[in-house]
Amino acid sequence: MKQIELVPALELGNKLNVDVMDFPEDAGGAAEGAADDAAEGAADGAARPAGPRRKRCGITLEYAPRDVRELREQGMDPEAMLEYYRKRVYDLVKLNISQDWACCGGMDEVLQIVRKHIEG
Repeated sequence: MKQIELVPALELGNKLNVDVMDFPEDAGGAAEGAADDAAEGAADGAARPAGPRRKRCGITLEYAPRDVRELREQGMDPEAMLEYYRKRVYDLVKLNISQDWACCGGMDEVLQIVRKHIEG
């Protein structure tokens, strides 16, 4: 499974651009030999692979008032909306990189930005 790091790139009023970083030396497998200190700050329990990273692609999350209103009309509370956006991130990245992936950092930062906009 590919290790991916998410980096919030540009926060706008109605959307967030996120850079999707991968680790070419990881070769799509488990992060063997990752440094212990890199693993300490990892999100979702996945260790960040040691070595350089590169931008693989970018995704955009939209949270315009209309988008949030539609989710509320579907009966979602703020926690359910965050789970929706977490799944949306996963699906968008998977579509772009054509494989399953695990987040080794950045998901919490992305969801905090989304939370600020859906609760505000």
